[in-house]
Amino acid sequence: MNNNKRPTIATVAAQAGLSVATVDRVLNARAPVNPQTAEQVFQAAEAVGYFAARLIGQRIRERRPTYRFGILLLGTAQAFYANLAQSISTAAQQHATANLTCQFDYILDRTPSAIATQIEQLAVQCDALAVVSFAHPLINATLAQVREAGVPVVALLSDIHEQALEPYVGQDNHVVGRTMGWLLARTCGARKGSVGILLGGHRFLGHQARVEGLHSYLAEHAPGLKPLEPLINLDNSDITEEATLDLLTRHTDLRGLCVVGGGGDGVINALAQLPKRPALCCILQESTALSREALSRGFIDVVMDSQPRQTATALIELLVELQAAEAFDPLRHRVHIPPQIVTSENLSN
Repeated sequence: MNNNKRPTIATVAAQAGLSVATVDRVLNARAPVNPQTAEQVFQAAEAVGYFAARLIGQRIRERRPTYRFGILLLGTAQAFYANLAQSISTAAQQHATANLTCQFDYILDRTPSAIATQIEQLAVQCDALAVVSFAHPLINATLAQVREAGVPVVALLSDIHEQALEPYVGQDNHVVGRTMGWLLARTCGARKGSVGILLGGHRFLGHQARVEGLHSYLAEHAPGLKPLEPLINLDNSDITEEATLDLLTRHTDLRGLCVVGGGGDGVINALAQLPKRPALCCILQESTALSREALSRGFIDVVMDSQPRQTATALIELLVELQAAEAFDPLRHRVHIPPQIVTSENLSN
């Protein structure tokens, strides 16, 4: 019996779990085929070594719509944004129903007029936008104009519209804040004291929602832990490092330290300088090489990771879906990614 027969359409059909007629339609473009089905045939053809697999892939790509997406991220030295950008690029390359390219731009000047200009420039060049930004009347007015011109915009990581009346991909930031409160309450036990909070800025609605969630949980379940007035760190590690050392000096009853946005590397740098690690619960955002090392060395206790790969995949799916959406649907177009709690015990997961 010859087990080295050249794969046929029937072989591909069996591998894909489809009929020979369906595979024939994909291969010879005899009739329209669902894009997911066509991709299924292509994957099966590659798996069995079918001689026309490359041709199938080429024809699938030719039939797909082509879109360019503009992605506006914060221009910081944080490893998180580099990881997120790479994840978005990968998700776009792997998307099965459209040919996608992503054009990345970064906010270096955080004045509202500069951000509004960047949004306008991207909107002229792209079919849809994803934007990380704080809320401001000028920025919101610009986004409204862009949407009215027919270019969908997704708020990424943090809401930009105060009533959340916009497509969104990211964590439920109020839940993130309450989860930080839950972690603090269980780590500190019956101990009373103060909790330091560092955030990028009050206009970042996502950061503000986290602070509100943290406050609400502690007030309800751990009233002995008193949140201090949040300090603005502009997501900057140097500012965060200085603020951390200052908090430790001024508040001898400090029981917790929460960074609700970026700049967490500064906390790690500050704690690494001390001869003895203070007895407090330290919670940072985003799993990076540095934060994972800090967990393993005991400098910090918990990292709340936003899962950039899941975020990127959901973002690309939503940007494609919005190309055909007639109106904003809060049930379909607001996507919450659950946070992952990372400790020294699950670093390899």
